[in-house]
Amino acid sequence: MSFTDTVEPTSYLKAPQAKEPEKGPVSDVIGAVSDLLSPSAWAAEALKAAFDFDPFEEVAKWFAGDWEGYAKCADAWANIGELTAGIAKNLDSGNGTLDQTWNGNAADSAFVYFEQLADKIEGLQDDFDQLKQHYDELYAAVWAGADLISGLCKQLLDEAIIAGVAFAAGTLLAETGVGLIAGYAVGALEIIQMIKTWGRITEAYSACEQAVMISVTASGAIVGGLGTALQNFPEVGGAYDHPGV
Repeated sequence: MSFTDTVEPTSYLKAPQAKEPEKGPVSDVIGAVSDLLSPSAWAAEALKAAFDFDPFEEVAKWFAGDWEGYAKCADAWANIGELTAGIAKNLDSGNGTLDQTWNGNAADSAFVYFEQLADKIEGLQDDFDQLKQHYDELYAAVWAGADLISGLCKQLLDEAIIAGVAFAAGTLLAETGVGLIAGYAVGALEIIQMIKTWGRITEAYSACEQAVMISVTASGAIVGGLGTALQNFPEVGGAYDHPGV
């Protein structure tokens, strides 16, 4: 008797790939913010007037990490799920072949055992698929948050430039009196707008952080379930005692 595998499970153990959004990975999106870390002198002065920290450096810290590596994990979970499904298919196929030529109590016990084992392994795929889904969702949430915040950071820089220019103009026109007041008034209004924009940035980050925490909690529950499942496999029954021996 020979057993032929219906699938080759190890073919699914391939290098995982990250599915990148059309605008590029998270690192590219945040890289655009990093490019703002050296603003013009005018903008730098306005930023100092509005904040006691570097907002662009702060944002870069928020999204530091190997997010592309994280995205690849989602594909790895899917591959492992396909692996478990392939193993289960081969067990079912082999069990059916064995059942055609082996009869008796021992054969019946073996059939039940391999059937339960195949079902158990096949059931693991659902857990791995759920892990993939949560990893995909988390990466998508981080990317969306990074993209939104990147755009707001560019807006913040534009506002800082306007404020800086207004303050500079006010200083240059100080002798006229009116020019001083007008320039500083425009600058002050832009400072207020900058603070509002930073508020929008922090709100966007909080929403992103909340989405990440929800996904992490869900993933943790799945991993806990997997840990339990991997410890509770069907056990082989006791040795068969042939009455004629």
